[in-house]
Amino acid sequence: MKKLLSIIFVFLIVLTIAAVAYFGYRLFEGDPPEITPVKVPKIIGKTGEVTIRVRDDRAGIRLVKAKIIQGTKQVLLGEKAAPIESRWTGSPDKEMVITWQLFPHREGLASGKATLVISAFDASLRNGSKGNQSILKIPLNIDYLPPVITVLSTIHNIRVGGSGALSFSVSEPVTRAGVQAGSRFFKAFKGSDNIYRVLFAIPFNEDHPKTLHIEAVDKAGNRAIAGFAFRIFPRRKKEDRINIPDSFLQQKMPGFASRFPEVSAPSLIETFIKVNHILRKKNNDFLLALCQKSLDKMLFSGRFVRFKGAQRSDFADKRHYFYHGKEVDQAYHMGVDIASVAHARVPAANNGRVVFAGYNGIYGNTIVIDHGMGLMSLYAHLSQMMVGVGQEVGKGQVIGITDSTGLAGGDHLHFGMMLGGVFINPSEWWDSRWIRDHITYNLYLKK
Repeated sequence: MKKLLSIIFVFLIVLTIAAVAYFGYRLFEGDPPEITPVKVPKIIGKTGEVTIRVRDDRAGIRLVKAKIIQGTKQVLLGEKAAPIESRWTGSPDKEMVITWQLFPHREGLASGKATLVISAFDASLRNGSKGNQSILKIPLNIDYLPPVITVLSTIHNIRVGGSGALSFSVSEPVTRAGVQAGSRFFKAFKGSDNIYRVLFAIPFNEDHPKTLHIEAVDKAGNRAIAGFAFRIFPRRKKEDRINIPDSFLQQKMPGFASRFPEVSAPSLIETFIKVNHILRKKNNDFLLALCQKSLDKMLFSGRFVRFKGAQRSDFADKRHYFYHGKEVDQAYHMGVDIASVAHARVPAANNGRVVFAGYNGIYGNTIVIDHGMGLMSLYAHLSQMMVGVGQEVGKGQVIGITDSTGLAGGDHLHFGMMLGGVFINPSEWWDSRWIRDHITYNLYLKK
């Protein structure tokens, strides 16, 4: 009996020690929470955002608070408390990721230095049940002043559907700079001389954009806008009538329907209309998106080489398609068609880097060359492509052979140019004087 009582006594002592150890480890532990910045800007403007991570693997998180201190002024951003059913079990939240929106201007904080203070409390019963506390202080710089833009180039004459160039300086580092032309933004590129240079365009279907100005956004998010002197000239509008023979439909439409199920239709002419709408938009969107891959330096030099041959259509011609005497569709032709001898050798229009060489729907076998600063040239309806993606090419280098692949009715080259996600008039770039006066001078401020 005494032996049994001794065993029970020892067991109770061990149990008591274990309980005390548990309460000491779980409820009275002394390790404060860990605070880690996830997204904390060093500079903020009128608005901003901060994200932090708080972790406590033992007692769990009880409360997290954030405030900004500037001099004697304190602004509480907010606090987040964890629901705790029982202080004896601690908090179930071992980790929190919290985001606060900052509105320093609205809260009356001034431009200048400030401190972001994050406080975190765990669910330990230490410190009179207040828990262990961690404090993280992060210096901030509040900036409400937008950058100052100085326009350096002087003459900006642009034709609708055409291109222009501009150079300017900015008083401080920026995250975004360029020209806003209507709904389009053309990114500027900063040179080693700290001058920003940009090529921009007026889309062919915007006779006079509602906005045409320079924009720059600094690291605090402050946006500056600066106007510049310009003149916009109208483009010559032209319309063409194109008759669609049954022989063309029989030759082309079955291939498109088999390759692109979304354009398949009960009749060949219905398939053509879908190709002309659905596939044309898909192919154009793909080509224009390539402009995002452009290098941030000028690769071209002087005028662009024109493929030798007779010009069969102009840029942005409005085409009216007729079938058996009835108009069935319309579309804009975003390039220039040039016809030469069959299977003619196609030269690269200027120095650059190949960003696409492959099949692209209505354009057939197509090559796209990046000339830098968002400017690209495209060569469509080819039979052979003699270059590959990533390859550097020189002005005049043979890159392909003409044919009638895609939606072409005969052997010719469809030559197009794109700038910053907009199709532009190629003929300007064939003119050495125009490039000198409107591009080179504005970019480098010298003839």
